[in-house]
Amino acid sequence: VYGVQASEKVTEYNELIPLTAYNKAKICAERILMSYADKINVQILRPATVCGLAPRMRLDVVVNLLTMQAIKNKQLIVLGGDQLRPNIHIKDLIDIYLFMIDNPNLTGVYNAGFENNSVLEIAESINNIIPSQIVIKESEDNRSYKVNSDKLLSTGFKPSYKFNDAIHEINEAFKNKLLFDEERWYNVRWMQHVVLKGIKSNL
Repeated sequence: VYGVQASEKVTEYNELIPLTAYNKAKICAERILMSYADKINVQILRPATVCGLAPRMRLDVVVNLLTMQAIKNKQLIVLGGDQLRPNIHIKDLIDIYLFMIDNPNLTGVYNAGFENNSVLEIAESINNIIPSQIVIKESEDNRSYKVNSDKLLSTGFKPSYKFNDAIHEINEAFKNKLLFDEERWYNVRWMQHVVLKGIKSNL
């Protein structure tokens, strides 16, 4: 929801600058929920980009995507590289949801992201674990900002994982044939090739 920000650190109080329909839908959902704040305890999380191994896998988010590229191709395609990307491990995100459920007094909006790294830094970290060639290409995606989660940390919640944990998890799962590079783990490709194809065939 923050879009492109000039601030060094983006807090819950920064102006919301939605760039896509996806972003706008999130803001609308937040505002609708907050309109009921006098009737229910409203807890809203704004997670950073999620990484790590999960039953419903995602291989189209930066850490997971680049890790799979390194595993399969021994090459990392970095678009731009200087853009800062906040990340959060899936296990930390689950723990935050459980923490918020256990603490209904914590209401309002909370950022949830504890690591802010450039795309190139992420690629270099992957390269240290899975030696690969890093190829830098131009990018039209100029989103770049640091998510500040001090508000959430002030509640007593403490993260336990790093994005490096996600790299190791994905690498080990692939080696042990517990994870495969499948179309269904890429949202847009899956919708284009399966969901939309199914809809068209039924017309």
